[in-house]
Amino acid sequence: MSSSFIPVIHSLPSGKALMEKILCHYSIAKPQKCKLYKRGLNDTYLVEAEQNHRYILRVYRYGWRTPSAINFELELLNYLHNCNLPVAYPIAKTKGGFTEAIASPEGQRYAAVFSYAPGRAIGKTISSNQSQQLGEVVATIHQATDNFTSRFSRPELDCAYLLDWAMAAISSLFQHRSSDIKYLFNLSTQIKAQLVELALPQTPPTYGICIGDVHSENAHFSDQPTLFDFDQCGYGWRVFDIAKFMHTTHRWELDGNIRASFLQGYQKIRQLSPSEVNAIPIFTKAAHIWVMGIACAVVEEVLPYEWFTDEWFSGKLASLSKVT
Repeated sequence: MSSSFIPVIHSLPSGKALMEKILCHYSIAKPQKCKLYKRGLNDTYLVEAEQNHRYILRVYRYGWRTPSAINFELELLNYLHNCNLPVAYPIAKTKGGFTEAIASPEGQRYAAVFSYAPGRAIGKTISSNQSQQLGEVVATIHQATDNFTSRFSRPELDCAYLLDWAMAAISSLFQHRSSDIKYLFNLSTQIKAQLVELALPQTPPTYGICIGDVHSENAHFSDQPTLFDFDQCGYGWRVFDIAKFMHTTHRWELDGNIRASFLQGYQKIRQLSPSEVNAIPIFTKAAHIWVMGIACAVVEEVLPYEWFTDEWFSGKLASLSKVT
């Protein structure tokens, strides 16, 4: 009988092992529990420590982000924390740096520890006032990062990533839906042409750091929203962050007042140009295609093939029609 192991696509680290081998490297209160909190593009653990301290431990999925891209995200969050902005910030290791390597069965992965954002996620129950607050914080982060520089590199949130990469992932799973795939390719071409026509500047404040995944499940609300999960951050047109929020509210079928309040809050801090306002519905369509692409790209590693039925695809196309 062979003793060799079968190759692993995605392993799930033990919370106990992470507490013993990873958390010991960080400047935090003595951890008492480390529990799997959420499985997604990465594995997220809730750490409960002495004196009711809590932290978030993220184990990045193998192959999802390069070490440089991870360190860019953590350096950005540390910069925002030093600017006294409400974000869940990375905790430094006792010997410096933010990441700790993990020798997992599928290959080397990386872990990072974050402060726990006060309050709670409100998701679909977000009010107009909370939406406005969230818009204000996003605009403030955009302004604060106009002069941000990093030693590390990060992929741009451009059409090649938002559309071309996404379409490659979608079309590989749904080749049999040729007419629908052709529709999505044509729509992607149309989006690119519309953005070229708008000619948005690739300089601040229009262009710069984007959070990448702004919505009310990636923030905890107390007196103000505290943002977390910058895993999809990068350089791009700032209006994409607005469009990403709009896309989520459409997907959740929230009232239009929620979208209006977010935009009002954002423009209370930073006024958008007419071209940026016109770009919002265009980027909202791009966000929808991008999110579809992300789901298709992580099939088997994160999501099982059984999710990707014709009904799933048809439902996504129906949702897309509501934002076009």
